[in-house]
Amino acid sequence: MKRFFTISTLLLFTASQLVAQPDCSDGRYTTFNKFSSVDVASAVTFGNNTALSGNAADLKMDVYTPVGDTETDRPVVIMAFGGSFIGGSRGDVAFMCNILAKMGYVAIAPDYRVGLFLPNEITTTLAVLRGAHDINACVRFLKKSAAEDGNPYGIDCERIIVGGISAGAIAAIHSAYLDKLSEVPAYMVGDTAGLGGVAGNSGTPEYGSESLGVLSFSGAIGDTSWIEAGDAAIVSIHEELDNVVPYLTQEVSVSGFPTGLIASGSRHIHLRADNVVLPNALKSYPGVANHVGYLSPIDQTALDFAMDFIGDLVCGSSTNSCAKISSTGINNVERNSISIYPNPTEGILNFRTEEIGTVEVVDATGRIVLSTSSRLGQNTLDVTALPTGIYTLRTIGEQVGTAHFIKH
Repeated sequence: MKRFFTISTLLLFTASQLVAQPDCSDGRYTTFNKFSSVDVASAVTFGNNTALSGNAADLKMDVYTPVGDTETDRPVVIMAFGGSFIGGSRGDVAFMCNILAKMGYVAIAPDYRVGLFLPNEITTTLAVLRGAHDINACVRFLKKSAAEDGNPYGIDCERIIVGGISAGAIAAIHSAYLDKLSEVPAYMVGDTAGLGGVAGNSGTPEYGSESLGVLSFSGAIGDTSWIEAGDAAIVSIHEELDNVVPYLTQEVSVSGFPTGLIASGSRHIHLRADNVVLPNALKSYPGVANHVGYLSPIDQTALDFAMDFIGDLVCGSSTNSCAKISSTGINNVERNSISIYPNPTEGILNFRTEEIGTVEVVDATGRIVLSTSSRLGQNTLDVTALPTGIYTLRTIGEQVGTAHFIKH
């Protein structure tokens, strides 16, 4: 069933943000496909830090720029991939970086450190901190490249947007707003100091990691009080019944496993932004029990909403299209939990379905890694060939059933 949703927004630009940018006069940054093709500089090293394995790991980025562009002071959008901080790669956001670069932006797809961990309050917080630290290092590297290395990517260091999808959005949000050691939970202060403080030690420490804005596709923050007047502006897209990243404030689960960690999603982020009079805009999908479904396939109204906001932000425009609008929503399929055993498993999963349909196994990055049919009643599924990790089993018929499992 198709549903229609409304969007609640607020956009209040301060006087310092109303300085018109000369490169905005021809519709760039607000026009899709302003440029027809994109160049990609792949695997540029921007930092280094210790991976979950304990080994040193280089951090790399892919840089997307519009072909034939003569501008040399362009805004940057850093777009971090999703994957529950367990998996994913920078190639997962290539589609978004291509969209941005064709609008005239310099789009960056960065690495950040991910890997399999047993989710709990501390390990999940550490995963978020690693992601934020690595995005901070990417921002600092870009600023250094412009100041000391001849500005090879043609960027404007005053117009850097940090963003991401799901876990990548969470990392970007913490990069922007977790900027004081006093904001770190008491139980994490020692660990944070050892990781290089709130800025991290992933590279280029001599530069700052401040950003102009945040672009969040279904993100969250550990504590909304970290958002303060004068901080980066933010635009968010989020389904209200998101079953992965909370829309309101609740306990966080990683691939279905509860962590004991409480986080605030987009709705409460934007209430806080309203309270401190921070430029912000939120597009919600009421009644939709999905996670980033508006990007698979892309809901153009969501994309328009986000790009209008960041276009106005980088161009210093006082006019914007963040007034209330309506849009066609995403199909909302009823979802139910299903029981599976044994869990964890080394190979065979048992589960029961109430209808004939399809069964899929989805990895932590959202990729379907196994698909077959299911029958009415008791079913078994052999996942022996899957790598060790955390997965979602999904049964699809008139209804959708989901369960999470660990493969040893």
